Amino acid sequence: MVQHLLFAAAAALLAQQGTAAPTSSKRSDNWQGWSCSADQASTRVSFASMPPEGRKAYTDAINCIHGQPSNLDNGQFPAAVNKYQDYAVVHTERTGKVHLSGFFLTWHRYFLSLFEKDVRDTCGYQGRFPYWDFSATVDNLETSVEFNGDEYSMSSNGAPNGTDPIALGPSLVIPHGSGGGCIQSGPFADWQATLGYIDPLFLISGQALPATAYDYNASCLIRDLNSYVAQTYTDYAHVETTAHSANASELEYNLNGVIGGSSLGVHSAGHFTVGGFMSSIHVSVQDPIWWMLHTNIDRIYTSYQINNPDKASDLYGTETANNAPPSANVTLDTIEPDWGYFDSSSRPVRDLISTTAGPFCYKLDEMVKETGLN
Repeated sequence: MVQHLLFAAAAALLAQQGTAAPTSSKRSDNWQGWSCSADQASTRVSFASMPPEGRKAYTDAINCIHGQPSNLDNGQFPAAVNKYQDYAVVHTERTGKVHLSGFFLTWHRYFLSLFEKDVRDTCGYQGRFPYWDFSATVDNLETSVEFNGDEYSMSSNGAPNGTDPIALGPSLVIPHGSGGGCIQSGPFADWQATLGYIDPLFLISGQALPATAYDYNASCLIRDLNSYVAQTYTDYAHVETTAHSANASELEYNLNGVIGGSSLGVHSAGHFTVGGFMSSIHVSVQDPIWWMLHTNIDRIYTSYQINNPDKASDLYGTETANNAPPSANVTLDTIEPDWGYFDSSSRPVRDLISTTAGPFCYKLDEMVKETGLN
């Protein structure tokens, strides 16, 4: 276990603020007077803890967004065929700045919030905003409530297709998962992905995306559930270590490992656990499990902030993925890349640090604690 603050200090903070990230004392003037009491805060919960009808209400809301028309220029973004794909395109366009950078955690925290607001305001969803506790499904991926393929799930694995090992880098090869083809059942079985696979090398190298990145490339939604990756990289021990990282630099490594290198972190491994489009970071939002995976990453980040209250506002990384091309370090005053038409305003990083300040007012049902301590 990495070094971390005494649990007593973290427990005291939990008692004071609930299961929410500490509030930054350095918010911008944009949010002065903002109030978020314990009674006002919504609670995010594990998908598996929701009753079947609650899980179905959530997937119905995602399908509702999928049924809304696109608000993007179809001439510029032919793959944006509906509002759900708008989210995927916006994410793709900003991937080179909001991954492997100082923006990663806070940009995605707000992107999740915008989607939550959309399913509520546009589609009338009234339930909890859920996360996928991937550490709880490492031994039962295909039979878990997330992936068992019934009407209350997030749809099934893909049909078996291929057995060859998958090379993630010169020194990292993983076995093929148990799928590899089109998902077979569940709420999203008839979905089409319209963005094609984009090689992660574009992310690592900082190269501009190919001119064809936003072309219409229709495909079924593909998954390749991978128990080896899940058990090796996303079990509770790895999640616990990540939530108790000693500092922001260590947190980044535990989340992402070395992309293109010899290790995976719990975030990157979560993507490769699902496989298919989730294995292509740029276009991964096309799989609706993406939202629950990242809500869990936000839960781990919030746990880290609670476990390290004196470092809750610390950042690590520059303004570009893998610092390619070289760019300035991200600070609390750095303006985040925007979220497309979902929110084009200029927001400094400091406004997105706390889950109960700035535009946020939510907490988590359960934080990541050290095994054996209560």
